[in-house]
Amino acid sequence: MAADQDAQGRLTGVARRHLKLICSLAAAATVIGVLGGLLLPASAKATATVLISPLDGNPYSPNGRGDDLTNLESEAQLVRADAVQQVVRQKLRTADRSRVTVTVPPNTQVLLITYTGSSATAARDGAQAFANGYLTYRSQRAQSVLTDRANKLREQEKKVQQELATTTKRLATATPGQKTFLRQRISAYNNQIGVIDEQNNDIAATPVTSGSVITPAQPPNGSLTTRAAMFGGAGLAVGLFAGLLIALALERSDRRLRDVRTVQRLGVPVLSTVSSAGGLVLVTAPKSRAGEAYRRLRAAVVASVSERPVTLLVTSATPAASATLTSSNLAVALAHAGSATIMVDASFSETSPSALFGLGQSKGLSDVLMRGTDPTQLLVHADSQLRLLPRGPGAGAAAERFSGPRMRETVRLLRDKAEYILINAPSVHDANAQALCTLADAVLIVVTLGQTTRQDIEQAYTEAERAGAIVIGTVIEDSRVRRAGTGRDSTPRSSSRRGDHASGSTPQPREQREPDYSPGTAVARRSRDQPQGAPTPPATGNASVTSTSPDWSRFSSGDEVQSQSQPQPQSQPAQPQAPAQPPSDTSDSTETAVHKAIEA
Repeated sequence: MAADQDAQGRLTGVARRHLKLICSLAAAATVIGVLGGLLLPASAKATATVLISPLDGNPYSPNGRGDDLTNLESEAQLVRADAVQQVVRQKLRTADRSRVTVTVPPNTQVLLITYTGSSATAARDGAQAFANGYLTYRSQRAQSVLTDRANKLREQEKKVQQELATTTKRLATATPGQKTFLRQRISAYNNQIGVIDEQNNDIAATPVTSGSVITPAQPPNGSLTTRAAMFGGAGLAVGLFAGLLIALALERSDRRLRDVRTVQRLGVPVLSTVSSAGGLVLVTAPKSRAGEAYRRLRAAVVASVSERPVTLLVTSATPAASATLTSSNLAVALAHAGSATIMVDASFSETSPSALFGLGQSKGLSDVLMRGTDPTQLLVHADSQLRLLPRGPGAGAAAERFSGPRMRETVRLLRDKAEYILINAPSVHDANAQALCTLADAVLIVVTLGQTTRQDIEQAYTEAERAGAIVIGTVIEDSRVRRAGTGRDSTPRSSSRRGDHASGSTPQPREQREPDYSPGTAVARRSRDQPQGAPTPPATGNASVTSTSPDWSRFSSGDEVQSQSQPQPQSQPAQPQAPAQPPSDTSDSTETAVHKAIEA
């Protein structure tokens, strides 16, 4: 049962992917069929029903003997005989016995004579002519038999008459002993003559009834429109069947992966199936199906890597493809779970994480690799627990130094700042991406349905394992994954920090919001003022943490830790502190780039 459903599902998928081809062939075949029905020479069929020698068991003649039933198979062959055609051509010059078919219904004394003509009238005339011609020939044959029998009886009677006359003459001159014998002979001759006369009377009284046409031939009712519709329907069926066969042939020759089951049959673990479009769905539609897919991917990644910090390389198995969308959403998902995350943009595709997060062009990884800039000073605060190291200008030239010491030192410094270091890399088939595999603890391969082939996945695994990295699995990008869900969250994420103004609650003061640990902010300066070896305060964790999660308290904000360690007196209310003034080259620490983009 499961195998049948799987085969049916694959066939449905093939038909869906090649729907345009199948519909085009079906439409073309339908048009050809309709034109053929209109232009090709038409042919029509007409049938005449003939009753043969109605005898016992037939409602047309209840009188008769069962042993007189005619062998209709022989009669059916007789209809198409040369003798019958000669009789028919006396009335219909164009009659052709090759156009005649004879059918014998079971347990009847009936023949169905069908004639195929170039028109309805020709078909009717041909069927009726062969029915009448067959009955005429059969009557002629029966009359000929009766005539032969009558002639034989007349010859026999003549001989008996001659013998009777001779015997009568001898009786006059015969002796008394001979007369007795001759009188007996004369009596026998008279009896023979009487029998012959009776037989002649029977022959003369025998009716010559070969049969009758009980249903005359009628012209068929099919019109030109009906014929065109029939031809068009046949063309449609042929076109659909041919299109499906061609689609199956193309699918067999196409090595691209089309569904998740095909990827799983390769023995490759599939961590999740995400949408190949939609942007940052965890921000714009967190409760959608696409958002749930990224949460499943986050759970699979967290379960696959047990030690922290971890450097995770996200790359595509498709040559010249980008994994930016998947890596960006995964970084947001990890940050929402309360894990301090740094995303390094090491790709040079058209779409960059900076564009997805609504950030402008700024210095980044290229400045670190080409000029030796401190990477920690170039981190951009993209979300509460997510910081981004942009690609920077001249990313293509800087990619040549992915295998150099500066890139290794960059990864080492960032590992001290976060739990997860996500490297958004080019396709693993690129030599620069293979150099990044040597710096990663684990590799996540993105498979795009309809683009990635089996050879691409095999080569991707080979290149990653050759670099000594561990491939934790694949994530499928599928354009059919819907973005909309049953409960899309349309509320901006920044409103959860400011409080619900619609409900009348008092908004939170600015100084009590989540601190920003981006370089150059007040919190970052406090962290630099701490003694050598003191731990750097991590970014604020997400407020929605389940009870089954690990201890996320170590990722709480510095203000919360301070409030727990140093309780304030109950008699005096807490005075709001003046917000720290960030440097002029940094953005407002209380508003992230994503939130600004949403509010805009």
